[in-house]
Amino acid sequence: MPYYPQNGRIGWWALVRLYISADLEGVAAVVSSSQLTEPLEYERARRWMTEEVSAAIRGASSAGVDQIVVNDAHLTMTNLLVDDLPGYVEVISGKPKELGMMAAIDDNFDLAFFIGYHARHGSPGVLSHSYSDAIVGMELNGLEIGELGFNAALAGVFGVPVALVSGDEEVALEGSQLVGTSFVIVKSSVSQQSARTLLPKQSQAMIEQKSYEIIQAWKTGNVHLEAYYLEGPYCLRVIFRSPLMAKIVSFMPGLKQRDPCCVEFYHSDFPTVYRAFQAMLILAGRP
Repeated sequence: MPYYPQNGRIGWWALVRLYISADLEGVAAVVSSSQLTEPLEYERARRWMTEEVSAAIRGASSAGVDQIVVNDAHLTMTNLLVDDLPGYVEVISGKPKELGMMAAIDDNFDLAFFIGYHARHGSPGVLSHSYSDAIVGMELNGLEIGELGFNAALAGVFGVPVALVSGDEEVALEGSQLVGTSFVIVKSSVSQQSARTLLPKQSQAMIEQKSYEIIQAWKTGNVHLEAYYLEGPYCLRVIFRSPLMAKIVSFMPGLKQRDPCCVEFYHSDFPTVYRAFQAMLILAGRP
């Protein structure tokens, strides 16, 4: 971790390490589920995703970040066109992988960026959902959460604040509990499958600029970033779309079925809770 002198400025000799989790539904101009499945549309969408991630990398690198790890976090987790990314990053690609959307996160990182993120299931946000179409609700210690909150909480366990989030205006509202986080709003929902969106080139320019600005502000002590830390022990409540899914998931040791569609998992260690959730998705047939 960086060394912080009493004036709050980062020591010039400290390496700055950045973790990027990259999703697809929150990318500018991605507004319809057909863009995630139809081959020609998907190829365009994954290129926009790659270009937004590249913009974040360029901005952070220009601001003095030394090491960047990018985790491909959408569906197959092989979406990023790695040949088109800047050559000085590492990429975590493919699945299955431990901790999924947050694979390899640990306390060696100083900051995290979430690029292309979307709002949780039930939100009016563009392409809103919570990890899978199998899930219609999630609560962590009584707080309603989606991918943003759950992933930020995992980063928080390791003391890593989320410095930047890009996506639609609903995910920005969802992230209001994150202290100091900068948001790049690239589109606003017209419906769950339509949006008023920036053009990809516009969103990329904004992401690059904001990436540079938040890193610079953090390094010079001009912004206060806090890791999103929830005190344990942890209770994760997951509501599935069908009773059959919940019943199959309830066979996992340590789970309790609270009603036909709802299961709960308790543990004092949050990474264990996250891994248990990954196992639930697999058992529900939506890995």
